[in-house]
Amino acid sequence: MNNHPLISLIIPCYNAERSLEKCLNSVVHQSYTNLEIILVDDGSTDGTSTIYKDFESRDVRIKIIKQENSGVSKARNKGVKTATGEYICFVDSDDWVESDYCSELYHSLIEENADIAIVEASYEDADGNIVFTKPTSEEKIIDGKRALALLLEDHVIQSHPWGKLYKVAFFNNVNFPENLKCFEDYSTLFKIFDKAVKVVKSNRQLYHYIQHGDSLSHNLSPETAYHFYLSIMDVFRFWQSTTEVKNDPKITKNIVRKLLMVLKRILRQTNKNEMKTEKEQIRKSFKSFLKYPAANIGLEYYFYLRLYYYSPDLYTKIISKK
Repeated sequence: MNNHPLISLIIPCYNAERSLEKCLNSVVHQSYTNLEIILVDDGSTDGTSTIYKDFESRDVRIKIIKQENSGVSKARNKGVKTATGEYICFVDSDDWVESDYCSELYHSLIEENADIAIVEASYEDADGNIVFTKPTSEEKIIDGKRALALLLEDHVIQSHPWGKLYKVAFFNNVNFPENLKCFEDYSTLFKIFDKAVKVVKSNRQLYHYIQHGDSLSHNLSPETAYHFYLSIMDVFRFWQSTTEVKNDPKITKNIVRKLLMVLKRILRQTNKNEMKTEKEQIRKSFKSFLKYPAANIGLEYYFYLRLYYYSPDLYTKIISKK
């Protein structure tokens, strides 16, 4: 296996003492052994360092990078800059992977001469119970532009950095946005997929994504919801500049659905005088979506878009009563 090219496997972590041992155990026991395991400690204050120092002492493939608490984006960016492998993949410190995670990704990519390889995930709670079943597709070899469209639709292919193997060159001039506290992957992955000519996908569930009830993405505060809005608008601006997928109604509907969800979270958790600037920014941005026919986004979404743009106070009263 050492004759195979080096894969840089990047693990950002912050206060991960409850999960890191299981995560690292799954990584160091990969059947694909030619790995560079880059762990970026984002200013942990618990027992995280004790765990990774023990693994580091026993496995020369592990590299530790420390930074002051600055967020997962900066941690991933540091990992990418440190990487010396031909390929990059990610694992989050809350999660764990099957022993053939890297092997399946690599061999799928090589056999099909692809640019990005994808495996599926099992969505579980901390006890290993399945909490969500994602729709799958029988498509294995996917043209780059179709893969990009599927990513923007956000169902068959989702914007998680993990569960994928990338050519390292795809990260040239691409960074995870360090100004966002969450959903930074949502505004990054499309930039990488836009470079792909061919994507290969396996339906094998080799990544175990552990969902916690207290995570930022599952408990959106008004501030984190606004950060999601910023990510959505990054995707929208890109989508508008990409002629190949510009008129896809599924993408339109997905973006509008997310915008309305974010707006609802913000309005229900703030009073009239809170986040006034952000609310007005969202309202003004809706103008770009008014040109789309109701058939593209559905009558309900179409109605709410227009209502908030023209009568934000009335819209706020309506959704606050639901």
